[in-house]
Amino acid sequence: MRIASVVVALCIASTVTADDKATAETLKDAKVEVKFDKAGTAIGVFCKESHLITPEHFKLIGSLKGLKELTLYNKCPLSDETLALLADLPNLEKVGIDGAMFSDAGMKHMAGWKSLKQMTFFHCLNKKEFTGAGVAHLKDLANFESFGCGGSPFTDAGMEAVTKLPHLKDLRVWHTMNTDAGSAKLKDATNLKSVWLAPQFTTRITDQSLAALAACPSLEEVKITETRLTWDAGLKHLKALPKLKKLNLDETDISDADLAKLKEELPKVEITRKAPTEQQMKWINDHRAKPKN
Repeated sequence: MRIASVVVALCIASTVTADDKATAETLKDAKVEVKFDKAGTAIGVFCKESHLITPEHFKLIGSLKGLKELTLYNKCPLSDETLALLADLPNLEKVGIDGAMFSDAGMKHMAGWKSLKQMTFFHCLNKKEFTGAGVAHLKDLANFESFGCGGSPFTDAGMEAVTKLPHLKDLRVWHTMNTDAGSAKLKDATNLKSVWLAPQFTTRITDQSLAALAACPSLEEVKITETRLTWDAGLKHLKALPKLKKLNLDETDISDADLAKLKEELPKVEITRKAPTEQQMKWINDHRAKPKN
């Protein structure tokens, strides 16, 4: 009986492997590259010309049940409808998507990615229906520890949603619409160890966000870039983080005196900073001469 079961299992595995290879050949039409493990199972999909992918191609990708990594760059036409075609990928661990059009509601289809560990969105283009709030659909994913979103209409609603992810350790949000008010919600992200906020030289992220982050005692790494910070209103609050090891302040305007004070008060923290260029300083000053946006 055991021998018969083994034979059946091997036959099934052989069929799956053959199907994966046939699928990979068809996906070449959209310049999709497929990576295989030693057993011949498709474990990775990469495409740097994702605008060529059609619904039929998405259906084929969704048939690769052993898939662990999915990377789709350059105006990926992923919508709520085509995202549904990828809903049953239980082994998927790492995802990178650029230029997608799905909505917060559509993100419910990602809840089937039971093995998901890391996901990054670049340039989500659905300005009316994507705020990042859909991340809350992923709250039951036990391995989901790292999330990033850049160049997208990600708002404070998205910041609140990430606090619903009980296992989140790493958060990267840059060139988005979230503000200091969204940073304040991170006090509920009890396992957060690393955070990066970059408001693209606007006033959306200011000293107030540092005061908010001080309420996250689990933080070990903080990266606040592309803004203006001061010791008295913001940086001094970082002294309240007992586990802080690294602080990155690239392209952020800080006076020499405040930077010296920071290094003096946080001697055990590795502090790195690349000063803003003249053009970046102009952007910083220009935004502060206008109403806060």
